Amino acid sequence: METMQKTGFKAAVLSLSLLTIMSGAGVAPGIYKIAEAFPGTSETIIKLIISLPPLLMIVSALLSGILEQFVRRKTLIISGLVLFIIGGVSAGYMNTIPQILLLRAILGIGTGIILTFSTGLIAACYEGKEKSRLMGYSSAANCLGAIIGNVAAGILAVISWKYMFHIYWLGAPVLLGVLLFLHHLPEKKASEKTLDKLPARVFLYSFYAFLTMMVFFLIVTNLSFFVEERHLGSSKITGFLFAVNSFAMLVAGILLQYLLRLKKFLLPLVFVLIAAGIFGIAQITVLPVLFLSVISAGFGLGVLFPYLLNYISNDVSKLLSVKAMSIGMASAWFGQFASPLVFGGIAGVTGLTMDSVFLYTSGIVLVLALFVLFRQIWAQLENDRKGIRKSSPRFTGR
Repeated sequence: METMQKTGFKAAVLSLSLLTIMSGAGVAPGIYKIAEAFPGTSETIIKLIISLPPLLMIVSALLSGILEQFVRRKTLIISGLVLFIIGGVSAGYMNTIPQILLLRAILGIGTGIILTFSTGLIAACYEGKEKSRLMGYSSAANCLGAIIGNVAAGILAVISWKYMFHIYWLGAPVLLGVLLFLHHLPEKKASEKTLDKLPARVFLYSFYAFLTMMVFFLIVTNLSFFVEERHLGSSKITGFLFAVNSFAMLVAGILLQYLLRLKKFLLPLVFVLIAAGIFGIAQITVLPVLFLSVISAGFGLGVLFPYLLNYISNDVSKLLSVKAMSIGMASAWFGQFASPLVFGGIAGVTGLTMDSVFLYTSGIVLVLALFVLFRQIWAQLENDRKGIRKSSPRFTGR
């Protein structure tokens, strides 16, 4: 019975991660259909349907790190799930873009609450290899939710863009699991010191998480347009492309604990995969090769994101784990919101096409891969020199 309760507890915690990516990206396969339904609306505003929830997620994720001192964690999680379902599903019944964006904002608030605890509870309840393993599984669950949402949304969008929003009913079984299994959570009391300074590395890795999600959402917000404009298929094809991307990220999350054994060569390899994937998405007009490009980028991003979260949690005590995770996750999801604005702004100011923006981005990531590899090799050479000096016998003349 105890084993079943522990398994149910882990499943309930991981089920929260099912909802985080799909909150914004879940309807991405049909975003082109929404643009067609509202022809007078600019492309940037339409893309806010994807990127607005992450902005509100930032605010609520940060507030959750404060509210957990005064409100039970389970109460916060349940509140977040209820807002997720209401905001997600109701958007499909709206008839104007402002109404849809309002409901997407409610979805973002709910998801931000869920977001903090999806990784924060892992950091607070587990440690060592078990924590690293579950961080990878959490990232895999993110992607599994995205796969379910993307495939369903792509199919439903063929019927009507309004039907896509029914994918957010996935929050209902997650809510049931939380009610049944998420008991005896470690709580933080208001009397405990929570104003302790977080290590600077937490903010550094949070910034890296921000950049990672900016690149990820560069793909998410543009893939539907690429597929339609290149006449590669309908929203159903786009949905499967997103599902393939998410599946690659899922596999990467599961394999994270083994990939960490690559140590200093892991990051350069990851950056090369991401660069190759972005380059392929920008250039390829053949569907099978486009699938391979999406897999390459997805696998690289699927390793990088949980890798960064693991380092954030390693630098703090369990008391500060949820607070640190709220910073890291808020930074990541701010990257989701900023992505279409930043890359769209770059395209607008420079006059570049979005294909060219993808090419330049892939080039920057590739240069970063070479820089990290060179730095790792240089550090190894320095360590070898120091080792030789220490091991060399001293010459004593007479």
